[in-house]
Amino acid sequence: MKRLLGLLLALMVLLLPAAALAENEYDYDSIPTPNIIVVDGDDPSVVFYERNADQKVYPASTTKIMTCLLALEHGNLDESFMVGDEVYGTSVHFSDYSSKMGIQSGETLTLRDLLYGLMLQSGNDAAEAIAKHVGGSVDGFVEMMNQKAAALGMTNTHFANPHGVPNDNHYTTARDMAKLMAYALTIDTFVEIAETKTYTVPANNVRSTELVLNNTDRLLNAVAGDSLNTVYPYAICGKTGDTDVAGKCFIAAAEKDGARVIVALFGDKIDMYNGDKELTNLARFVNAASIFEYVFANKYQIVTASELGLQKSFTTGVVNANEADLVNGQLTMTANTDNVTLRALPDKITSYKASASSITANVVLTTDAKAPIIAGQSMGSVEYSLNGEVLLSVPLTADFAVSEVLEMSSVQPDETAVVETSPGSTPLISKGHKEWGTADVLTLVFVLLLVLLVALIVVFIITERKRRYERKRRSARARARKKNYYK
Repeated sequence: MKRLLGLLLALMVLLLPAAALAENEYDYDSIPTPNIIVVDGDDPSVVFYERNADQKVYPASTTKIMTCLLALEHGNLDESFMVGDEVYGTSVHFSDYSSKMGIQSGETLTLRDLLYGLMLQSGNDAAEAIAKHVGGSVDGFVEMMNQKAAALGMTNTHFANPHGVPNDNHYTTARDMAKLMAYALTIDTFVEIAETKTYTVPANNVRSTELVLNNTDRLLNAVAGDSLNTVYPYAICGKTGDTDVAGKCFIAAAEKDGARVIVALFGDKIDMYNGDKELTNLARFVNAASIFEYVFANKYQIVTASELGLQKSFTTGVVNANEADLVNGQLTMTANTDNVTLRALPDKITSYKASASSITANVVLTTDAKAPIIAGQSMGSVEYSLNGEVLLSVPLTADFAVSEVLEMSSVQPDETAVVETSPGSTPLISKGHKEWGTADVLTLVFVLLLVLLVALIVVFIITERKRRYERKRRSARARARKKNYYK
């Protein structure tokens, strides 16, 4: 009977929001979670819904978002170091029920490995090791956490540890955590780590088995045996939390057609779901997905690429190309903007339409423009920007095939020449062709080596420019997101 009631409640969680969607009004009352906030992912001051968003809550392992950010800002991901007894807990010794990565004292690991253990497996042991390494001590790192929280405007937050183990002085609010997640989304490496489904840490001389880390965010990772489907296709990343005091917590971000939304849910407990343990655990993921879908459909507007009149055709020169295959000496390429839509808040859509003529297109070639090229081959992408903000990026493909110029022999025989031979002699080409001597051969070799050296220098310069541009592009996008965040 208890199981039946639990399943009925699960259906209500799924079906009531769906019905509300059809009526264009979401039924937030169908969600019992005590502390909720739903905000725009680029500007968390834009609030779509809130419930007790400024009430003090215990963040549990959602704390690790801050731990990860500080490690990314102050540490070297590829640096290796030995972890000590802090992996068993300092102020509080970790119990068998604690969420742990599974590392042992004396292991040598990279900061990168620890960050995956922190965010995917939600390892308290990883959190302590990171805190000691980056902050010099756990206490020193906690001070850094609180300084960062103040800088981000998290005015109702105080951290006491790097992992979220219960402590009366370790608290936050749903609104503050939404601000933290919005900032985290501007850090590309954070998203790269947090969106990873599975990561493997190799064995070493201390730990004889590898560690396979699975992301606890069920919007990204389905778990065999779950009675509800929790995976959401537009989910970017999130972080779970779970303690007896905090209850089931979850803060997540999703992106659709360029629009980002953050949902923060804190305080789900088993008595809210008729004692059904599984439903209590899964409800936060199902509810978050349902909220995301409603907000994307009803709080944002869309505009198509064709409505904006975005440039679609581009050209580039091609190295070693058969000129007969080119158009005016160039390869033409097409940006695949068909069926591409841009989703944003209504005022932004209005601005994009009014400023469509000012939208710039930047070609990012990820394939060397060198023959041979086949028709339809991926050449890279095109980024469309307005006032420094990247609006969208679409694939770029070659319009036609380009064949490679065949290398010609350095000495071509005269087809009309008369070749005279005699027994035991080497054939010689007559009429205007001289026999090459040692000096001629050495001169030719020198010239070819010089040409090769110049070509290598050109390729190196082009490659470095591409790398620098790619780094600038990523930094520009991050700065744009940070700029929007701090507005």
